[in-house]
Amino acid sequence: MATHEHGAQDNAHPDLGVLAGGVAVVTGGASGIGLALVEKAIAGGMHAVIADIEAPAIDEAESRLADAARAAGVEVFGHRVDVSTEADVLDLEAAVSARFPDSPVSLLCCNAGVGGGGPVSRASDIDWDFVLGVNVKGVANCVRAFVPKMVAGDAPGAVMATSSQDGLCAAQGVYGVSKHACVALMEALYQELNGRLSVHVLCPNVVATNITTSERNRPERFGGPRVPRGHSNPIADRFKAFGMPPSRCADLVFEAIRTGTFYIMAESEDDPGYVRLEAETRMKAILEDGLPYRPRSALIGKVFNPRVPVPQKP
Repeated sequence: MATHEHGAQDNAHPDLGVLAGGVAVVTGGASGIGLALVEKAIAGGMHAVIADIEAPAIDEAESRLADAARAAGVEVFGHRVDVSTEADVLDLEAAVSARFPDSPVSLLCCNAGVGGGGPVSRASDIDWDFVLGVNVKGVANCVRAFVPKMVAGDAPGAVMATSSQDGLCAAQGVYGVSKHACVALMEALYQELNGRLSVHVLCPNVVATNITTSERNRPERFGGPRVPRGHSNPIADRFKAFGMPPSRCADLVFEAIRTGTFYIMAESEDDPGYVRLEAETRMKAILEDGLPYRPRSALIGKVFNPRVPVPQKP
């Protein structure tokens, strides 16, 4: 890649085939956006590492993707990791190096994330530690463990992190703070790497994932799970019903790697233009002496309004 100032082409791999034969490491890879990224990587000829905190989900994903990996001539490898713990991430990197000693890490997807945390004025210290530990420190741990070796290996590569539309608009709650920090971390990484690897940050609208049930995986050092496993969560069901398919996010990520897009504003087909509107609204407030404001979203309104019936899948 070139290193000229400003221009998406300088952050692009126009031929995604240059990543084939390498390894895609995907945190939060056993479900949702992460699993979709793993599937896309396999289809692109990359060995895939499913890194996740949920061991049963890893096993299920490995089994589900075994045939596709075999057909593509690549391996799929699962490894349990708590990205908020540096030692766990270093163990992940060591396991990847041992499993694929002759293949470079071509794609690092810092996708693991958690929701919740509550309002900034009432969140406890342990809530801050949990959300920032995964959504910010988890990305930093992965970058520190993998990126220097990716650079030293001198092979084509890409790094992405999953933030949220909350990383581009006026922030709300601890979650919003963490997602702004995630965007800022990737902006800093892009500037540090100066074109050596492509860098991208995914900022999607509502996606059909398990993000609203993140508390099920809260480590004991952060207070442990707050909601019993199997507990009914109507909002989680509505996210699944109204949210865009994770595969759409994966498609947009790989397209961004091809074109060089840094800020991937993954718009929902049911709410076109909303993420861009949020970003524009925030920038206008900054530049015109305005105040923080978040535009209303018809889609988000439907998700959180139990009186709106859930759409029936065909």
